[in-house]
Amino acid sequence: MKLVDSFLSSFIRIKYKRVADMLADPIACQDTLMHSFVDEAKHTAFGKDHSFDSIVTYEDFKQHVPLRNYEQLLPYIERIKSGEKDVLWKGRPAFFGKTSGTTSNTKYIPVTKDSLKNHIGGGQYAPLTYSHKNKKLAFLKGKSLFFSDGHFFEYINGIKTAPISTIGNSCVPWWYKWLRLPSDEINAIPDYKERIEAMIDLAEANDIRIIVAMPVWLLVFLRSLKAKTGKDFNQLFPNFQLLILSGMDYEPFMPEIKKYINMPFDVFETYPSTEGLLAYQDRLNERGMQLILNNGIFFEFVEVETLGKEQVNRVSLNDVKPGVNYALVLNTNAGLWGYINGDTVRFKTVFPHRIEITGRIAQYISAFGEHVTVEETEKSIAETAAACGATIVEYTVAPHIMDDGSLPYHEWFIEFGESPADMEDFAKRLDNQICTRNFSYKDVVTHKAIEPLKITVVPKGGFETYLKASGKTGMQQKVPHARNDYQFAGQLKKVLSL
Repeated sequence: MKLVDSFLSSFIRIKYKRVADMLADPIACQDTLMHSFVDEAKHTAFGKDHSFDSIVTYEDFKQHVPLRNYEQLLPYIERIKSGEKDVLWKGRPAFFGKTSGTTSNTKYIPVTKDSLKNHIGGGQYAPLTYSHKNKKLAFLKGKSLFFSDGHFFEYINGIKTAPISTIGNSCVPWWYKWLRLPSDEINAIPDYKERIEAMIDLAEANDIRIIVAMPVWLLVFLRSLKAKTGKDFNQLFPNFQLLILSGMDYEPFMPEIKKYINMPFDVFETYPSTEGLLAYQDRLNERGMQLILNNGIFFEFVEVETLGKEQVNRVSLNDVKPGVNYALVLNTNAGLWGYINGDTVRFKTVFPHRIEITGRIAQYISAFGEHVTVEETEKSIAETAAACGATIVEYTVAPHIMDDGSLPYHEWFIEFGESPADMEDFAKRLDNQICTRNFSYKDVVTHKAIEPLKITVVPKGGFETYLKASGKTGMQQKVPHARNDYQFAGQLKKVLSL
């Protein structure tokens, strides 16, 4: 056993050197990436269109590379789909990462052989940091259970197309596949409930020490696991140690998760996207994620308040400030240039460059000038649930504008694990939490421009039912926690007959 520990310690120390090098000089890492990307892509169609030959400094880069969202980048992507080479990056992509997003139609994000390292290599930063900093090795001696989208590929003019988790699973090294569950065969089961059942059977037969999942699908698995086996989690997996969560703020869901995982465990957070794995939690028991700065993504940041204005405050890592809400801009070795991915972040610290996700550009509610953010909804519902002894499985919020002329209101659709004893009290407390965090919301409620929020209770398993009915059964799919329209809420009500 000592020999195994010695080998694992040496392995972690060697692998962690890449992380340490990044932390030692983050600005140089980013500067190197920018110049190498420009040099690699100067002979592409995009490089020629944007005079990459003239780019020497970051100021040159900003002048030649405009900010773009997916729709503005789409003409170049359509050229790639039609079979053209050397469009955004040299050659043709190895894959298209397919994502439905939360606010738009299907997107096809190029994934090149170079950018695959962003996903596969970046996925190592969280467990490496966890082990190196906390001197923990036990989790490396068992298996990890990874919740992925189904193992199904489509083809677009010869380019394999799938959700990014499927692509990543198909490309990991053989030795990692040996440590990682489930198999490609189980991930290829088309019915996700049958897939969950197969995952449970496989998990029972293995020493599971890590789970990587999004909260909503983790809870689906944990409920099914308890129902099928009748056993407590700690009986099934006595060596379990680390839960890696991604995709959203997990605090509102932790009380419900802990009902099922009835044993001590550590939690780390990661920030994956179709464009690359962007950041990872670097400190145990402290929220905040370190940006991955040496792994194929050159980051830029735009102050959210200046988006869409004539003078946009667009900066590189060198000039970011803590406490400012930034829209995230990505430039990658898959050929994304000045790409606004839709997320907003805030730096908790610089040197090290640790961020927290504050929401989505399109995920907020400001139908009445209140501009309630996702961050405000997530913190408010977590604190209200804790105060009322309730637990949250999932939720979404939307402005409900009445047809009969009566006052509109924010409608909260909440699926509870443990329901509050007094739903009216819960709603009042939640409304007060939002008022405390957002003076504009408090103002429109106080002046009776809108009613205080109202809650529609979603039956147990309701969000899972909706996702299945909508064809969003991939285990990386997520529910928007705030929308500025009633579209998602209306679809949810229709499917569930609320």
